[in-house]
Amino acid sequence: MTSCDRCNRPSVTYLRYSGQHLCSVHYLDLLRRRIGKELRKQKFKPRGTTIGLALSGGKDSVLMTRLLWEIVRSVKSAKLVALSVDEGISDYRPTSMEIAKGITRDLGIDHDIFSFREDTGHDLDDLVERTNLSPCGICGILRRKALNVLAARNHCDIICTGHNLDDYAQTVMMNVLSADLDRMARLGPHERPLPGFVPRLMPLRSTPENETYLAALLMGLPIHDRECPYSIDVRRARIRDLVLLAEESQPGARHSLLNFQDKVRPLVPRTGSVSGNCGLCGEPIFNDDGGKMCKACRVISDILVR
Repeated sequence: MTSCDRCNRPSVTYLRYSGQHLCSVHYLDLLRRRIGKELRKQKFKPRGTTIGLALSGGKDSVLMTRLLWEIVRSVKSAKLVALSVDEGISDYRPTSMEIAKGITRDLGIDHDIFSFREDTGHDLDDLVERTNLSPCGICGILRRKALNVLAARNHCDIICTGHNLDDYAQTVMMNVLSADLDRMARLGPHERPLPGFVPRLMPLRSTPENETYLAALLMGLPIHDRECPYSIDVRRARIRDLVLLAEESQPGARHSLLNFQDKVRPLVPRTGSVSGNCGLCGEPIFNDDGGKMCKACRVISDILVR
């Protein structure tokens, strides 16, 4: 059995990109220091701040919630509030919502849940049956709005999301391959949020997905690892395979994509702006949304009118 490079305990992981064998103690220590460094890089200042935690109940968001709780619990003027979006996906979301409720109860964190039904009068299951639009496309648009609504009604200064390194590297690669400069400029973490939008931070964005899974196991956190039944985004699946192939042939490729994004972002002109507020819900409208409705309300209107 391989030993940890820093002590005589058995190794639980090998970090190929850095060449380290680490035991559970030293891996979790590395993870916590990495999260702290990432938050400092993203200019996280908890004092006097209300921090929204985008908590789905999946392993990444649960891990993020626990780690942020560890960091913030000694800062008396900081407040954590968990923000959960219930899309209304039968046989999938109820289980993760129970996990989310459990960890917030155990840690003593306020928890607010906002559902698609509360917002639109319909669950995602119902909306998918009414249209040929991509379920992932509908869900992504409605979730972004729902998180913003949750953050506003809980007076959050920032939202922390559970995106891991794999998620982030895939998004960067998609934006590069489509030469989408607007999306590159908008991608979080946000230092200059648009008016009406709560800035996002991403504490786990430099931690690979297999490591977030390992950390959750080592910390004894509940894991909801079922895949969403609507996960049929073929393009992202292909990009995921491409990024993993790059990582296999060149360890550290995912980190390179993250670093590329950080270096390019200041050089990319920001063309997106807020042109007003939605005539139906009051949420901000991007100048490229068109009309007097936000993208979420326009999608719902298109689905229900057809």
